[in-house]
Amino acid sequence: MTIYKLKKLVYHDKFNKCYFNTLSISSNPNDPSLNHIVTTISRQKLSVFDYNSACCETPGCLYVFKHPTTGKLLKEQEIDILFSELINAGYTIQYEMSKLIKDPKFICFISK
Repeated sequence: MTIYKLKKLVYHDKFNKCYFNTLSISSNPNDPSLNHIVTTISRQKLSVFDYNSACCETPGCLYVFKHPTTGKLLKEQEIDILFSELINAGYTIQYEMSKLIKDPKFICFISK
């Protein structure tokens, strides 16, 4: 069983000049039932104070979810669409494990 972590991620939409929370997954599941909604984006600096340090292993790419019909990045308010897609793809939300994490950006663990 593989476990994935879902988190909120601040995204800067440079075209519309706005910030919003999108939904990310810890790694690409490479699952044919999810490939239509998982996409890769490069990590963006959100301010001039963002920097990488030798002590922090920050990946250059992030895996986020896009809307199944519009193709736009899913927003935090559209989490019901994400959960519907995950459940239809056979994923399970790990409620008990998710209770252990106290990070406000953390959503839950899922597994298949």
